[in-house]
Amino acid sequence: MPRSEAVLNKKEGAKPSRREQRRAERRRTSFLWNAIVLGTLAVAALLVVLYIVANVRPGALPNEIEVPDEGRGEVPVGTDLIFQNYPPSSGTHFDQPAPWGRASEPLEEGFYLNNLARGGVVILYECADDCPALEAQLDELLQKAPKDSQFNTVKILIGRYGRPLPAPLVALAWGHQLNLTAYDEATLLTWYRRFVNAGPANGP
Repeated sequence: MPRSEAVLNKKEGAKPSRREQRRAERRRTSFLWNAIVLGTLAVAALLVVLYIVANVRPGALPNEIEVPDEGRGEVPVGTDLIFQNYPPSSGTHFDQPAPWGRASEPLEEGFYLNNLARGGVVILYECADDCPALEAQLDELLQKAPKDSQFNTVKILIGRYGRPLPAPLVALAWGHQLNLTAYDEATLLTWYRRFVNAGPANGP
């Protein structure tokens, strides 16, 4: 083999110098850190987008009624209350709310208006007799509804009403009403997302 060719082969097979190795290592380290930073930024951006999407309030629903505000004062439990609209969605109310969930007794306006003022929603229903199927659906709704972001509570109050209703199911929020001819889980969950923590005096 000619000497020049042997020298060329030797150079081709020579190991990189320490300086070249350090440069290559720095390039690999820099690439790794850039990938970590970009990945972290991408995850953070995705979380921000998901948070925004999860907290965007839905727009007005079909057949939603905006009811004139009747005030928002508080009075002791047992005080006689009179309203312009029945069922009322605003007005003077008791200084105590009803417990969240489905009530076993018909709801009183004075109590449930306090729940609405705290940023909850109320679902009133009426049945000719017992309606275990509807009540089972309403109980399932309470399980599916997400807890609110401020108080970690499902702020839904469900119960019968002591007066005739304009529809078999009536969903209320402060100053808003939605009449439903039949149970509609998707609509009720949207109603909840639209108005949770949107009352004049948010609270747990």
